[in-house]
Amino acid sequence: MTAGAISVEASTAEELAELGALAVLCSLPHMGPARLRALLSGRDALEAVDHLRAGRAATLAGLRSCHGVDEPLIATWRRQIAAAFERAAIDGHPVGTDLLAAHAREGIWLWAPARTDASEIWESDPEPPALLFGQGAAIDPEVRRVGVVGTRRCTAYGRTVAQQLGSGLAAAGVAVVSGLATGIDGIAQRSALDADGPVIGIVGSGLDQVYPTANRTLWADVARHGTLLSEYPLGRRAAPWQFPARNRIVAALCEVLVVVESASAGGSMYTVDAAAERNRPVMAVPGPITSAVSAGTNRLLAEGCAPVCDVADVLAALGEPPRSDAASGSPGLPTAAPAEELDRRILDELSAGPRTLDELALQTGTGLGELASSLGRLQLSGWASETGGWWETAR
Repeated sequence: MTAGAISVEASTAEELAELGALAVLCSLPHMGPARLRALLSGRDALEAVDHLRAGRAATLAGLRSCHGVDEPLIATWRRQIAAAFERAAIDGHPVGTDLLAAHAREGIWLWAPARTDASEIWESDPEPPALLFGQGAAIDPEVRRVGVVGTRRCTAYGRTVAQQLGSGLAAAGVAVVSGLATGIDGIAQRSALDADGPVIGIVGSGLDQVYPTANRTLWADVARHGTLLSEYPLGRRAAPWQFPARNRIVAALCEVLVVVESASAGGSMYTVDAAAERNRPVMAVPGPITSAVSAGTNRLLAEGCAPVCDVADVLAALGEPPRSDAASGSPGLPTAAPAEELDRRILDELSAGPRTLDELALQTGTGLGELASSLGRLQLSGWASETGGWWETAR
């Protein structure tokens, strides 16, 4: 077990009691970061579970001030706390010991950030997590960390850039931090893993609840070869509100945040806002002004964020010299335009977004045979790509 993580076997009796109480609080239904902070305001976890069980007025008043907390939910929490104490009395162990044992059996360690030697990561953080559940290696504070985020519906250009950044950062020994989502996040982390680089994945559900299911293999590989973290205990299913909360942890753990492709609103922009709140530099990859998935990144550039044209730009923002084995090729367009007029017309059409073969034929007034030949030339020369019947620019 490395720095920052707490092994259940190696913890003192006092640590185990506090961790057990934290685990009980985290396991309550609909418990989130804001509600947990209200419970822990001015008290440790053992006091919080005692106060909640006893129905202390000050504790309940703090909970009622949280959005969405009503009397039925508080009653549910108190019943579950009482049941946890009953199980502990029967077993003769501190409350929550059964939860700690269940996580230990699955190879999950616990990290209470403010209570460990890695607490400098969370200095001045407005919303630090009270407890994190982890698999794989604990975070090494000596390893530099870069967040790479972007849209789930990325273009071929975005995929290429995410692959270059993931592999290039890995070659430089920099950990790629992201949320294991489909699209840019997962592509960057997969590329980093394939290059034997460090990877930190933060997820929005319990570590046994894979979401999205399409990234099941990536999820397992991060747990095996990198670091997988969650704010939620085993059994917690993914819920929409948990992902913005997850994004603040991505922002906190990275030293620089890079946005590859993003619309003007969405999950990536939640992470940008969270990074700004934590004084983390934000960088953006330029994209075509006609592309909806580059609208957010282009706006970030217009607002003053530094551009990313290659991995060397990101390493410079970290204060790290570029490495000769780190990929540094520009993710921009090829220098020479296609020679055929039809090829250029098709590229003009694709620059506005992905199109089907029928749509291209309608927009360009070209027969399907001639159109297929043109698309073949564009594909061979690296200008266009096709996925699931949709054609788009590839750079």
